[in-house]
Amino acid sequence: MKKIILLFTILISQFAVSQFADPTANFFINGNVNLYKLKEYDTKVKGNPYLDEKFKTGEIIFGNGTKYNAQIRLNVSEQKFEIRNNQNKKASAIDIDQTVTIKIEDEIYKLFSFKFNKPENTIAILEEISKLESYGLYYFPQKKIEMPIKPNVSAPATGFTKPPSPKWVDNSVFLILNNNKSYIVPSSHKKMQALNLLDGKAYKKYRKANRLNLKNKESLKDFVTYLNSIQP
Repeated sequence: MKKIILLFTILISQFAVSQFADPTANFFINGNVNLYKLKEYDTKVKGNPYLDEKFKTGEIIFGNGTKYNAQIRLNVSEQKFEIRNNQNKKASAIDIDQTVTIKIEDEIYKLFSFKFNKPENTIAILEEISKLESYGLYYFPQKKIEMPIKPNVSAPATGFTKPPSPKWVDNSVFLILNNNKSYIVPSSHKKMQALNLLDGKAYKKYRKANRLNLKNKESLKDFVTYLNSIQP
């Protein structure tokens, strides 16, 4: 009788895990990943909390080298990846630790700890664009809900004025990391020069010769490669 009860318990447990953990039930075997139900959002808010709302082909790579293929997207607001399999399209949210790498098409994402606008370290998911000896280039995806500003003047008594809706705002930035210190890549060359990654004359010379574009990933990647090349 005890054997029958034990067997029944094991079967029920396996069924429950397969139902919840799908698309890749073996995540639990490898550890380093926790699964959650997808968070629901207010449909009245314009936009979405994702880096890209579409699921894309990707890989989850564990520290021991084990890899799993899945359809993946990044929920920037929750700092969680959402995954689904190709069979039933059932999706789950996952968080990762620093031993796990997520690859979405040609982009690499990891969990990092770094200084960012406050004394204590920030822990966040970054896209690893260029990791070199001294300086590295990363993309920090950020989104938050921005509430509309209420007008000071009341709406007229006659007629109807639809109030503005809240919306998701993209605050993503490129970061240059050096020994746990982060430099936010600004939108202007004047502010970029003020970071003193190069002295004034050297920066102007590089900018002019290479047509440095502070909003372009490849242009910034070349700049960071140059920074590393001139280190003693």
